Parts: sequence; structure tokens; C-alpha cells
Amino acid sequence: MVKGTLTNHLTMQLNLPLPSFNPSLFQKQKPLDFDADDSTIDRDFIRSQDFFCTPDYITPATNTDSSLENITCPKSPEKIKTIRSKRQKLDIDLEAPHEPIDTGHQSMVDLVEDNLWTDEMKIDKEVEWQNNHNYLSKSAVALRCRVMPPPCLKNPYLKDTSEFDADPFGNQRSKCAGFQPPAGIGGDGLSRYRTDFHEIEKIGYGNFNQVFKVLKRIDGCMYAVKHSMRQLHQDAERRKALMEVQALAALGYHENIVGYYSSWFENQQHYIQLELCEHSLSLNRLSKLFTEREALEAMYQIAKALQFIHGRGIVHLDVKPENIYVKNGVYKLGDFGCATLIDKSLAIEEGDARYMPQEILNENYENLDKVDIFSLGASIYELARGSPLPESGSHFLTLREGKLPLLPGRSIPFQNLIKVMMDANPVRRPTAKELVENPIFYRIGKNK
Repeated sequence: MVKGTLTNHLTMQLNLPLPSFNPSLFQKQKPLDFDADDSTIDRDFIRSQDFFCTPDYITPATNTDSSLENITCPKSPEKIKTIRSKRQKLDIDLEAPHEPIDTGHQSMVDLVEDNLWTDEMKIDKEVEWQNNHNYLSKSAVALRCRVMPPPCLKNPYLKDTSEFDADPFGNQRSKCAGFQPPAGIGGDGLSRYRTDFHEIEKIGYGNFNQVFKVLKRIDGCMYAVKHSMRQLHQDAERRKALMEVQALAALGYHENIVGYYSSWFENQQHYIQLELCEHSLSLNRLSKLFTEREALEAMYQIAKALQFIHGRGIVHLDVKPENIYVKNGVYKLGDFGCATLIDKSLAIEEGDARYMPQEILNENYENLDKVDIFSLGASIYELARGSPLPESGSHFLTLREGKLPLLPGRSIPFQNLIKVMMDANPVRRPTAKELVENPIFYRIGKNK
């Protein structure tokens, strides 16, 4: 493409005589610095032209009217002034031979030139790196992460979920995998816990989690929010923390299971929104000794919960008084952190050893559903006698052999039921369904 006026362009295309050249027109003009870097400006201009589909000038092929020589070239759109154009003008002013130079301001001019040159080099390198490496700013990556859905994790507690194995956004998600939101905030820059909930008080804690009573701002209802006390940096830690919510989500609603609402990760910690209960059956929270009727009522309702989860192929493996909660006179089983599958297709991690049978301590996992039956029997035995079970020693081993000391003031059928639930042979223990159908519950108005 020929640069210059339209007259010169047409002259070369039509082989017309060149117009007369008057050198006096150019005597006062200053030299221009067309260095190699100007190709970047032209290239950027051409890219903009291509982007907005601006057509080039079309040279007429047949019109040879000489009057066209008198047509002046239309004024080109003024180019946006950039740092480079300022430097060119500065170079021309400095190189002009007829203009005096003020030596008192020479150092300031040199400083401005050096600063402009340094900034220009930084911008050129950044633009060149972006063009060559498909650079995306952190704000763009954050936006992509915000609109990109989280990975579709397969819930191992659900059956027939093979259609969800593939992650359709895996390729796009990998591009923002390295972006981590600042600590203390969620992916959108805000704390979901602080935004959605008003924390009232701490109502429980364990070795790994703590539980708070909260008020949800949007619906005005009370909930329990459990979150991990330490940050979960490793992917394996996160997946293990998700096992509890995946088990609860797969089970769905049951009146004797603590309700599950939502969960999320924030500041590398795992949060679970759960149904708020009044208290657990921990001996530290009980004001009086359990009566036999109360013990049978708790046994019956938790046995119904076990029947429900066992029917879906899931075992709890951490049944104990601290994980049995009360709300409006209804007993609910909670804390599914050790839940696994009966078919042993998932990793097995037993709960509190005080309520575990001997076979699970020996890593015999053939009758996992019967482990929950033993744990429920041990829990009711502890509530009936009013003192904690031993953590070790001879009495600890005696209980696992099925040798239970008599409970004063308790009926023989009640003590025999607990004894069969804690039988050393798991095969002789009743199933959850058989336990629910036991005639002993007639006395509390059940199974009639």
C-alpha cells in the first residue's frame, strides 16, 4: 500500500507524469523517526481495522481524468496519542539544530526521556508476552472461576450415577485451577457464613469440628452450622470432609436423622448447615438418669434410623450418645463423618472405640450393619447405668465378650435385649428391622 496523498497514489497507478516537487515546502519540517518499533503501531492499527471491518480505499481502474490531480487527500483520522508518539515528539525537539537548549533543565529532560523509555519498554514487553502466551489477567480468571460451575463430584452413596461420571467443563476449569481467592473470603469475594448467618453461640465441638447456633438472615430460622477447625489444603482432605454431606444428601429426609440443608468450602474450611436440635444424649448434658421407658423410646427411634440407612446400603459406624440428638421429644441420629457402604466398596474408618465391637477392632468387616447394632446397645447401656463406658482395661474387654453386669432397677427383658445387641458374635445380633419389630416396644405403645 502506497503512503502519501491521493494524487501520488493515482499517478503511480495510471502512469501519469509526476507533479513538480517544491523542496521549499519541506525545509522547515523536522525529521521523523520511523524505527522498527513503529511496525507495532501499524500492526495494531491493521488489527483494529480488521476487527471493525473497515474497507481499504479502492483505486479506480478506468477513470483517467487529469482533474483528479487537484483533489486533495481527505484528512485521515487522527491517531490516538500514545507514549510512543510523545517520545517521538520529544526526540524531534531535542534534535532540532536551530533551537537553543537550556542547560539548566537538561537533567529534567533526560529524566523524563528515561522514564518514558522505561515505561515504554515495560508496556512493549507486557503486550508481547500477552500476545505470545494468551495471557489472562487475574480479574478475568476470577470472573471465569465465578461463572464456571464446580466439578460434578460423583456421590458414592447413590446408586446408578454412572451418567454423571464425566465433567463437561473439565477443560475450561483447568485454566483457572491455579487461581485461589484470598484467604478469609469465598470465591465471590464475600464470606458466605458471615453474609447469610448471624452467629449466636457455640453449642458443640470435637477433635476436628465445632458447631455454632446461627440465625439465617434471609428466612429468620435457627440452624446449626458445623465447620472444620483447621484448613483443608489437600484434595484428599476435602474429599474426606465431603463424605458426610454426600451420605446425608443420598439418604434424604427421615424424621430420626438430623436434617441436612447445605454445605460449602470457605477459607479452606468446610461448612455444613444442619437442623438445629436441643441437645445430645451425652451424659454431660443430661440433668437426670434415663428411665427405662426413655431408654426404650430412644432405642426404638434410633433403630428406625438404622433400618432406614441400612436399607440404602449405608452404615453409620459411630453410633454413641454424643451423636444422638433430641428435638421436640424426637431422637435423631447425626454426625455421619464415619459413614461408609455395607458392601465395603469405600474406605472404612471406625468411630469411638468405647462403642465398637471386637470384630471391628480386629479389622473384620464382614458384618458392618451389625456394628451399628452393637454401638446402639452400648449407648443405651451407658444411658441406663448413668456412667461412661471404659476406654480400656479388663471391663472394656468383658463388655466385648458379651458379659454385661446387671443394671439395678431395670427389667430382665430390657437387659436381655441389650445383651443380645452386644453379643460377641455379630451373626447372633438382630438386624435393625428385627430390633424395630421386637415385642418389648409394646410397653411404650409401639408395634401395636
